[in-house]
Amino acid sequence: MQHFFITGPPKIATIKMAIKLRKTHCDLIHAHFCQSAAYASYLSGKPYIVHCHGSDVREGVNWLKRTCLKKAKKVLVSTPDLLEILPSATWLPNPVDTERFRPLKEHNGNKVLYFPHWYEDLRKELKEICEKLGYDLIAPSTHIVPYEKMHLFLNEFSIFVDQHSIKSFSKTALEAMACGLSVIGYQHDLREIFERLTSSIERAKLIRWQNEHILPSHRIEEVVDQLVHIYRELVPTDL
Repeated sequence: MQHFFITGPPKIATIKMAIKLRKTHCDLIHAHFCQSAAYASYLSGKPYIVHCHGSDVREGVNWLKRTCLKKAKKVLVSTPDLLEILPSATWLPNPVDTERFRPLKEHNGNKVLYFPHWYEDLRKELKEICEKLGYDLIAPSTHIVPYEKMHLFLNEFSIFVDQHSIKSFSKTALEAMACGLSVIGYQHDLREIFERLTSSIERAKLIRWQNEHILPSHRIEEVVDQLVHIYRELVPTDL
């Protein structure tokens, strides 16, 4: 297996990558993101998979993207909400390293973590709710936390707020679940869930639900098995 990365001005980089892929001996290309990577794969003339990750298709599917998706041997999406846009695609869950992201302490305190989004900011509403119910809200920028230390950072909190208009859990939310935090997601009513989580029994219920119904499909071993199965279906060799 070889890895290639596209850098430089998009149009020039796409053409250079297409030429490089055309000269590379391979049976299948796995193109991450339905933009330059998919365009280069299409232009290479080789069999390929397009793996969509969110903004590449949420913001619209133009004629070039549609062409690349139609030509692909298989289309994968990283979050289930993308199946509403691409109903014939296959959901391949985002993997979570549960050896790294794991509980390092008890999470029965009242420290709440929320990362504001450029497209959606709930800090005002969260501040009001948390002050009323006695929670300690922390809302930093994600850029202040190096990813190699994210598991340590998450373990300093008890509740993670992942609520947004996208009907899927973010990668950070999944990692927070793996660390043992109670995660407030898109399916919750903010005020109601915060009131419920003042009860240790309700927190235990939510964590148990996360562990039983959400995390198993995101474990690395499970995701790798699914991906290898897909590869073997498309390229029936000794992969």
